[in-house]
Amino acid sequence: MNQTARKKIKKFLKFFRVFIYAIIGLYTLAVIISAILMSQIQQITYNALAFGVTIRTNIVDFQTNIAQQDINNFDGELKEHKENSISEERSFKIKTICALSLLPLWLKNYHNPFVLDGDYYNIVRSYKNSSIVTYGSNAYPLGYDFVLNAILGAIE
Repeated sequence: MNQTARKKIKKFLKFFRVFIYAIIGLYTLAVIISAILMSQIQQITYNALAFGVTIRTNIVDFQTNIAQQDINNFDGELKEHKENSISEERSFKIKTICALSLLPLWLKNYHNPFVLDGDYYNIVRSYKNSSIVTYGSNAYPLGYDFVLNAILGAIE
């Protein structure tokens, strides 16, 4: 390998290293902002919809430390209701997972027009004076599965 090729490889590796450090730094900053926002959250509501009907609603209320789940049939009638208290430790775990998944920074819409199978959801983040809704139709933000599992895991 000649010296010119070695210089190009070294230059590329230096660029790549700086790029990786920048990504890590930006993610760290985003997690800090997300954690601050999660510390102020009062409630997370997750709604699973199919063909225009809410088939499942999960609510994690951080003010009362209560988690609820309602399951409806396709006529919108309540089939099952579960409710239980969540510990401070569980509450902290849910908030941490949501912060690491950057939930407070998610876009308002995630939509995949090429898939039309009726898989819809929305997540409402409620704060003291406002609510923010993220809606999805067959498309999901990065970290969605972690957040969903944390919310669903609040009901045991």
